[in-house]
Amino acid sequence: MSKKKSYMDSNNILSENLLKKLRDKIANRLAIRHIKKDPKVKKEIDDLNKEFEEMWDEINQIAAKTHPNRKPFKPKKVTIDDIIG
Repeated sequence: MSKKKSYMDSNNILSENLLKKLRDKIANRLAIRHIKKDPKVKKEIDDLNKEFEEMWDEINQIAAKTHPNRKPFKPKKVTIDDIIG
């Protein structure tokens, strides 16, 4: 048996805010799951990716005129996880 001392008071678990922390973590996970499945959010992310792609296409065209040997830059697509964190 371990002789490690526990700093959590098992008789007074409510004062340790364990239940509030657990509730908040569950609520955050449910909210994130709902956001990831929302079709409006998916459409907005797709629109954002299209705008980035169009912008970089224009930048690459201008850069190709000044530096013909330059490789075009392709940005990585933005995902919901990038925004939520």
